[in-house]
Amino acid sequence: MKGILKGIGFFFLYFILMMIFQSLSSIGFMGIAAAKGCRDEQQIVDFANKNLLGVTVISGILIVLVFFLIFRIRKSDVKKEWKLRKTDRTYFLLSISVSFSYSLLFYLLTYNASIENSLMIHDSVGYYSGIFPGLGIIMMIINLIVIAPVSEEIALRGIVYTRIEKTANPITAIIVSSVFFGLIHLMAGGIILVAGSFIMGAVFGIVFYKTNSLLACFIAHAAANLPDFIFYGNPELPGGLMILLEILSCAVFIFGIIFLIRKKTANS
Repeated sequence: MKGILKGIGFFFLYFILMMIFQSLSSIGFMGIAAAKGCRDEQQIVDFANKNLLGVTVISGILIVLVFFLIFRIRKSDVKKEWKLRKTDRTYFLLSISVSFSYSLLFYLLTYNASIENSLMIHDSVGYYSGIFPGLGIIMMIINLIVIAPVSEEIALRGIVYTRIEKTANPITAIIVSSVFFGLIHLMAGGIILVAGSFIMGAVFGIVFYKTNSLLACFIAHAAANLPDFIFYGNPELPGGLMILLEILSCAVFIFGIIFLIRKKTANS
């Protein structure tokens, strides 16, 4: 029970830090808008919203730094505590295939759903690309492939999961960390994204348990975010192609997750 409480405590710390850093970053961009001569309140807010990618990149980096400092101050071996170790190439390939296939399936099944976060990211990419050609795509790659996977996996698997697993069993650690992973996506996409993120979090939890490597979770999470980049702008997909991709991604996910679960757990 002590481990679960510690895990919950670290989750709330992560959530509070995320809210504080995102709020401060947004206020900073509002200040920039005001300094540029903007006086209309709605225009100032719109300017901050257009810098969503900048806000998430800044807050993600700061969260990782704060957690690193916390563990260093406690004189903990960060590499050992967060399980920042390499694993077998087979585990990496399995982690990538399972995560990407599920994420692709979820994207296709929710293709016509309006997810607020995706719309705001689209606007932010357009804004940065207007400043300099290609800058929006670069910012999107940094956010989806680097910052989000690293910051979220350190918090949810490297810290929350490991705290819980010390006094409970891996299944409890997977479930609790997955629930939290779903909850942090509530404001980004409502209940649909929460449900999808909960399952995705469970996949990351299984990957972490089987590989004993947070690096594998970084790679898996980055792979899971690839469909957002590949299908940026919601391109029109023929019905036949969508059905084919749904069947293929579903098959890869099912066989991949079964194979991963049955595979021998890597040494701690």
